Amino acid sequence: MENIQSPSTSKHDVLTGLLALREQTPALENIFDAFGPILKAQEDGRILLEKWNDFKTPEADALRFEQGVPILAGMDMPSLDNYFSKIFWNMASALAEGMPAIADKVTDIIDALKDSDSLNDLARCVWEEDNNAIEVFAKEASVDITILTILGSLSLKPFMNRMKDEAAVKIENMVWNKGYCPICGCFPDMSLLKKKITENAEYMAGHGGQRWMHCSCCDHQWRIKRNICPWCDSEDYKKLSYLQSEETKTERADICDTCKRYYVTIDTRDLTEMPDPRIAPLSLVHLDVKAQEEGYEPMAETLWNSL
Repeated sequence: MENIQSPSTSKHDVLTGLLALREQTPALENIFDAFGPILKAQEDGRILLEKWNDFKTPEADALRFEQGVPILAGMDMPSLDNYFSKIFWNMASALAEGMPAIADKVTDIIDALKDSDSLNDLARCVWEEDNNAIEVFAKEASVDITILTILGSLSLKPFMNRMKDEAAVKIENMVWNKGYCPICGCFPDMSLLKKKITENAEYMAGHGGQRWMHCSCCDHQWRIKRNICPWCDSEDYKKLSYLQSEETKTERADICDTCKRYYVTIDTRDLTEMPDPRIAPLSLVHLDVKAQEEGYEPMAETLWNSL
């Protein structure tokens, strides 16, 4: 069974897409104003890293992979050179611009680390998810650990995005049945329903088409079964449902009453243009609010569904 690779998102201007969505959903203009600069900074990071080649993705181990181990799991952090610091400072400015309520804390971080040569040490702490080391780093710099961790994580995302295309080639003919990303292991921030015909019946459910998940970290897209919870693998149809958007029938929050998790979805089957999954989750924040009010937790925590 072939696990087909989704086409990469076209590299059109993120800012243009943000402005277009902002015009389409004026009620959420504050959301776009807050998080738009951050998404733009991440795209700037991706562009900067187009010339970064100081990494080697692991060779895929078919047995480990098909047992649910993402290809980048356990990979040592590659040399980031001075790219991380450039992205970090750009991201700090974007975070302060978009979220004035925490701008003072971001400024404290900028002031404390502007002459530091240890930003790549911070990157390593975040890469290895070493919370104790991050805490020590924050205490030594006398800065807010939560904001520091957010900045570190946001600044690493463009690196994950840069590596994911090369990694995806190595696994394109392998089987992946998990709800978390086969590249980096993170959970999806949204899904897209597509009508493309497939020869694999297990990915279909009546006229439901294909379900493609979008990784909240590296932007990879992968296909999973149509009616399954990506978080807990439940296929109990009695506990899998969705909260429909009142504004449009193409938007919803898929929910699972087994694990009480949710993720937002756009049904693209009747759309003339495919949504940009880098941007689209911002327009679905009203569904995040609705699902969380009903007692569900997001499958992947993002700035816009957790702050």
